[in-house]
Amino acid sequence: MDHFGKAIEVGDGSSAKRSKEIFKQSFKEAKSDEVVALHKKHDQDRWKEQNKKHILYKPHLLEPVPEGRDGHSVFMVKHSERITFKCGLWAVVLTLTDEAGKRFKHPVWTLAVRVGRQFKSSPSGIRKQILDQFDEKTYFQWRQLVMTNKEGAYETLASACDWLGQKKKVGLNYISGGSSVRLLRELGILCETHYAFLYPHYKTMLEEKLLKDNRSEFEEWIETASRQDADQFFEMVANLKKQNPKLSDQQARDQMIELLHGMSRFGQHGQG
Repeated sequence: MDHFGKAIEVGDGSSAKRSKEIFKQSFKEAKSDEVVALHKKHDQDRWKEQNKKHILYKPHLLEPVPEGRDGHSVFMVKHSERITFKCGLWAVVLTLTDEAGKRFKHPVWTLAVRVGRQFKSSPSGIRKQILDQFDEKTYFQWRQLVMTNKEGAYETLASACDWLGQKKKVGLNYISGGSSVRLLRELGILCETHYAFLYPHYKTMLEEKLLKDNRSEFEEWIETASRQDADQFFEMVANLKKQNPKLSDQQARDQMIELLHGMSRFGQHGQG
């Protein structure tokens, strides 16, 4: 695990340097492997509690991201034992104390996603729960909805990093499952099989990803698409909105792009 402390040297200047200082301060009283062992049981128990099964209702499961501020602003909910950052379909929870109320020197962080009316943090567990109650098509529709709201993940993670920087803290997460590792790496978080740190200097990286993603794939594609391809695409988007009137134009476009990616058609101009 020692390479985690070295990895933050290659960040973004002074903030990366500050992350390294915080890392050393946070772990000076214990080796990093001992810290992970200390948190492992607590985090596993918390993971089990957060991912308990509950009855899902399809209208709630496939409810689109709200328009305007409700869907695109970060909301912070503070309790004595934890702080939660929410944006769109995503949430980051920083757990500050253990069950006895003893304050952690380094907060335990979790990235969670909305599943119906609750937030859950296990990709494989979420998939199993949806398939147990519905079918593969419903799971694909839910995943499509979530991944077209990836900016919500960037926003919540960046806000959590900002809080950690203000408090001179480094967050620690015990991870269970390869799907969690793949998701975090896709978002730019350095992790191994069972643990990942959330550094304050990640805030800059996450904000850059957010700016890049805001120039949508649709905007890049439409600049070079033929008139025929563009007309066909807009017709499919209109049909999708008829099926789900609650979708905004952007949400309908994003879902259609995801669908066409799955069919390996998007971006292949002039192929029907």
